[in-house]
Amino acid sequence: MAKNALLEIGTEEIPASYIVPALEQMKKNADDMLNLIGLKFDSITTYSTPRRLVLILNNVAEKSEDKIQEFNGPAVKAGKDANGNWTQAVVGFSKKHNITPEQLTVKDTDKGQYYCHTQKIKGIKAQEALSNIFPELIKKIYFPKTMVWESSLMKFARPVRSIVAMYGDKIVKFSLANDTLKSSNKTIGLHALTTKPVVIDHVDNYKTILQNNCVLIDQSERKNRILASISEVVNTISCKAILDDELIDEVNQLVEHPTAVLCKFDEKYLKLPAEVLITCMKKKQKCFAVKDENGKLTNYFIGIRNGKSEHQNIVREGYQKVVVARLADSEFFYDNDLKKTLDSSLERLKGLVFQKEIGTVYEKLSRIKNLAQFITTENNLSCDTNKINTAVDLSKTDLVSEMVFEYPELQGIIGRIYANVAGQPQDISQAIEQHYWPLSASGKLPENLLSAVVSLADKIDTLSADFAIGFEPSGSADPYGLRRMAIGIIRMIVEYIPNANIEVIIDESLNNLPEKIKQLETFKNAKERLIKFFWNRIENIYENDGYKFDEVKAIILPAQKNGFNNLGDIKIKLSFLHNARKQSSFESIITIFKRANNIVQQAKKQKLQISEHINSQLLKEEPEQKLYNQYNVIDKQLKELLADKNYSQALNKLNDIKPHLDNFFENVMVMCDDNLLKLNRISLISGIIKGFDSFVDLSVLQ
Repeated sequence: MAKNALLEIGTEEIPASYIVPALEQMKKNADDMLNLIGLKFDSITTYSTPRRLVLILNNVAEKSEDKIQEFNGPAVKAGKDANGNWTQAVVGFSKKHNITPEQLTVKDTDKGQYYCHTQKIKGIKAQEALSNIFPELIKKIYFPKTMVWESSLMKFARPVRSIVAMYGDKIVKFSLANDTLKSSNKTIGLHALTTKPVVIDHVDNYKTILQNNCVLIDQSERKNRILASISEVVNTISCKAILDDELIDEVNQLVEHPTAVLCKFDEKYLKLPAEVLITCMKKKQKCFAVKDENGKLTNYFIGIRNGKSEHQNIVREGYQKVVVARLADSEFFYDNDLKKTLDSSLERLKGLVFQKEIGTVYEKLSRIKNLAQFITTENNLSCDTNKINTAVDLSKTDLVSEMVFEYPELQGIIGRIYANVAGQPQDISQAIEQHYWPLSASGKLPENLLSAVVSLADKIDTLSADFAIGFEPSGSADPYGLRRMAIGIIRMIVEYIPNANIEVIIDESLNNLPEKIKQLETFKNAKERLIKFFWNRIENIYENDGYKFDEVKAIILPAQKNGFNNLGDIKIKLSFLHNARKQSSFESIITIFKRANNIVQQAKKQKLQISEHINSQLLKEEPEQKLYNQYNVIDKQLKELLADKNYSQALNKLNDIKPHLDNFFENVMVMCDDNLLKLNRISLISGIIKGFDSFVDLSVLQ
């Protein structure tokens, strides 16, 4: 009878950011290991708190499946010597499997006949299998940083204090760390209340037993408890909490029994910008800010304690004392920053290194200004030159502020605030903040053209500089966030300057780099690598948007041949192609064009001279004459439709040419003996393909 299995790794408090990746690894590795040995199960569930990582295997079979394993041995032709005796290779192979050579069977393979041995391997009991799998699961978890806490030098994110391993009501026995850590059916409840062992009598009772000991093991239930508890306390003052999703998820991994505590700070700190107050409470104390019914920030805040709802006054006093100290620091930083002029901050950027090989942030600003002006002029954008220069000059000044030194996540935001205080126009202040946008691959784009131009110039300069010195993503590693940056550039270009020629912008950006960079070996092909990098990001964007990979290829391949421009057209073409494929007739269109493309590719392999000129005098058969006439009509129409960007009607021309192509292939021998006729027919087919290939490559559709 199938039973549930449990593995709980009890630890000291694990950093919140480590927990979700660890659970994902446990789940994947468990799935792989169980399938490898043939131990059947229904599903895998993972739970977590800051002090435990939990894996539950649902409906695990009592034993793994029996297996038939085949072992290949020596070749038959090398099995016996000249005297008919078994060779040492056969004797050794037989001995290895505890059989005699006569018991071997012969197997036919592509390489000839070979001796083999077939062995039945009986399945093993679930408890025995899990006693091998569970310790391996623990060892295989990767953490960014690990600790060593005892003589065996076992490594883990934090010291492991207990291991619960069970199959149904039975303990799955194993040990780690030179037997200093042994699996059992004993865990602990909420550590702040007691260290008394809690016995798990059966896997099915695990969640309930822990809940009775003040531990909500299910992170989704715990999150709901956090939200409900926050709502309960803010309702007492008719206010609303600012529910930051990132903070909720982090707090969820910091507590085992969440309870909201309503706290207050001195109203004098409300003179600080709301963003500073919210960030200070979030980053330093993991607390939630509170706003009134009109959306205005109040001097209330909410802390989430790890424990029962008792001694709240003491807990509240602790929260308030620490938060007020942090706010006092923020007030000090803010007042000090306001004493400095924006011009003095700009001057200090001369001493702030952007990248060792590339230079200072101040030097980068000069390149950004040049590139922003180039983008504006090249694309006839209505951006004021003086505003561009001012926005760029002030865009990085907050990097030398005390506030950003303490709270790096406020860069751009605090720059906008300081610019407003200094009396800068709204659009310039906005550009200071939004030139960092989008902050993620799917984040908000800059809200106006000035912000977008500065953002584009900044990001393209960074990418060009990094590629020029060889700093580019490899595999899954992207320490500088260049993939996210490239996606942001593409999205902004599609939104604001869809017809831009990105290649000339990249040329200008690379040309702006210091001369010493241009002498590097990595600079020589930086442009080609960067353009390829952008195209890969474009493919990712549209595949993530739900378009099929072959549709994306079909549109992007012609676009690449036409140069790195008109990115705004790609999504339009994709949408039309995606909808066209829903028509029942489109599959046959793909088939006939693939046939045509195969003939052309075969001719190219044979190095036949395909001409762009079709000799109408050589068109002897009626089907090829009709195809040629239709081709001339459609070719002219296609050029006009594509010039007008009427891609929907251009795709419809496939339906007009298809019947004539069908008739042609059914009644005309393309690869005939007459070389002139053959080449002329191939040229006709090639011309038709090229007409449509200029905007959609049908040959890659599957």
